[in-house]
Amino acid sequence: MNSRNFNPFISVSLMISIIILLLASSQQRVAAQTVQATMEGTSISTGYDPDVCFRAASNNDKTVSYPAKTGPFKLGISNSFLGNSWRTQMIQMATAFGNSPEGKALISEMTIVSSGQDVEAQIAAMDNMISKGVDAIILNAATPDAFNAAIKRAVDAGIPVISFDNVVTAPDAIIVNEDQVQFGGLMATDLVKRLNGKGNVVMVNGVPGTGVDEDRQKGAMDVFSKNPGIKIIAKLQGDWDSGIAQTAMTDFLATKPTIDGVWVEGGAPGVIQAFKNVQHPWVPMASEAENGFRKALATMKDQGLVGISVGQTPGMITVAMRAAIELLQGRKLPRVIAMPIPMTTTETIKEGVDYFSGVPDDFFAAIKIPTCGVDLTPEQILSVKVQ
Repeated sequence: MNSRNFNPFISVSLMISIIILLLASSQQRVAAQTVQATMEGTSISTGYDPDVCFRAASNNDKTVSYPAKTGPFKLGISNSFLGNSWRTQMIQMATAFGNSPEGKALISEMTIVSSGQDVEAQIAAMDNMISKGVDAIILNAATPDAFNAAIKRAVDAGIPVISFDNVVTAPDAIIVNEDQVQFGGLMATDLVKRLNGKGNVVMVNGVPGTGVDEDRQKGAMDVFSKNPGIKIIAKLQGDWDSGIAQTAMTDFLATKPTIDGVWVEGGAPGVIQAFKNVQHPWVPMASEAENGFRKALATMKDQGLVGISVGQTPGMITVAMRAAIELLQGRKLPRVIAMPIPMTTTETIKEGVDYFSGVPDDFFAAIKIPTCGVDLTPEQILSVKVQ
């Protein structure tokens, strides 16, 4: 180098520029590696937000955590009966999630056992899962009170038990459920609003004696009782079944009552068919998330059928599976979780999101819960064959 042309300030400036370029290149490589790791990792789903999905219920009593493990994980699913379309779709959704690219990255093995209403058989199935060394057990129990000892055996072995839908009372279990009192209240609030606080309402309830039925009725009556213009003219037993609900409503309509609105825990397609059969004028309705009801809300609003659809989603099993995976990865969660309640109304309902043309009426259409990473399609779900 010619010393006469040497400028130390230019040299220092050049060196700084080179360093900046090297740092930028390094940061780009790190960013690229981070993106790749995220895409290949275990917590990717558009909109998935564990803080929103796993919200502490009002009756939550503590926070739960387990030592972090390296996945993918072995999950055991212990179900009681497969006696209705909701339960069948529940198993389909669990399997479809396990078969998805994301599910395969998270889950190495999934054991599903449906034991019917035989409590001892379900406990034996759980004990077999414990002996096989599953990492977590997802439980839809035959009864709330009989599983305390089995759950304690699992927890003592370092295996979290996540109970959902028909939940247990065991203090060692993690609970994932929707708030059923809120569920019933949401339906009643929408119906009261559409009736301007006045009118004769028929309630079509679920299976008597179950916690879900009692809680939904409580939520509804809390709302109705604050509106003296609302008169409950009948409480029919529908058992959350379209056929039973149709028969009950058909028999009631034969008495030629004056009806202004209907509140239905489940089985709304049957209630709608009863109205059709006797050519009763349409009234506002509030009900569950069967595809047939949601299709009717979307297509018959000009005829007077308007309302709200609130979903007890079969995808709850997928939320329970995600809770298990989060626990296994070391995340702290509330012991009692109130997951988001999927719902839609006449004014917000969208085809392909809230309901699906060409899909059976008894398909439960509340299958997308973005904040919980539940984003399966009807085709993925219905392609699963359940024995």
